[in-house]
Amino acid sequence: MPRLLTRTRSMLQTMAAAFVWGSLTTVHNAPLEAQQAPPAPTIQAVLITPGDSTLRGTRITADSVQYSLIAYRGEQQQTLGTAVDVVKLEMRGDVPVIHRVLTVSPGRAPLIDSTVTDARTLAPRRHRNVSSSRLISLDFSGKRVKGSIGPVDVPSLPIDTTLAIAPFDSGNWDLVVRSLPLERGYAARFRVYDTDSGLREYRIEVTGSATVLGEEAHVVIFTLAPKRESVVWIGKESRRLLQVETLIDANTMLRQVRQER
Repeated sequence: MPRLLTRTRSMLQTMAAAFVWGSLTTVHNAPLEAQQAPPAPTIQAVLITPGDSTLRGTRITADSVQYSLIAYRGEQQQTLGTAVDVVKLEMRGDVPVIHRVLTVSPGRAPLIDSTVTDARTLAPRRHRNVSSSRLISLDFSGKRVKGSIGPVDVPSLPIDTTLAIAPFDSGNWDLVVRSLPLERGYAARFRVYDTDSGLREYRIEVTGSATVLGEEAHVVIFTLAPKRESVVWIGKESRRLLQVETLIDANTMLRQVRQER
């Protein structure tokens, strides 16, 4: 639901992070699919890098999706807001790209997150993030990341770093997952760049399948760090991000679920 998501810092990271970066346990009101998804034995995860031969950017299609962001605690539930995810397939010169704009509206001040990704390799090109509290501007070129980050009312701090390896964009982790050859038992790991923590590794494992919103979906365990997991449902045919569930404590679950528009 991964994409859909969590993916960017500031307000988006405050809200979506709860969906994608939480720790997974059993919680009241968790959907039947999540409770019944059969566990798979731990297997060796393959390392995926931008341009890997198994990545298929063509699995990502132009789309405009709205997600509801809902918190469940015990018998209670609360709608926190909405996320609108617009994906366009464009040409920048002779390079096909995925242009994505994510608007998260938890209240009166929406967060707008815009990215450009090479559709052939899933390598990030550009990331812009605007919220009421922070501005982020990043440009990627292989291992190098340049840009700035800072509060809206003071000069931004410059970023200019060369990483050990070429990363993916942490905000578009779901584009990477949706482009992989998903099947039960498949496991992968990949490195991303995050403005708050630098280079880090994400892991995914496909544990089974379920029907979500009338569509057959892969059930994917997405791991940000040890003991910090989410369950992600990705349509088998559409490769759409259908739903994401994250438990932030023993009694609280956050869900991002796709809505028809």
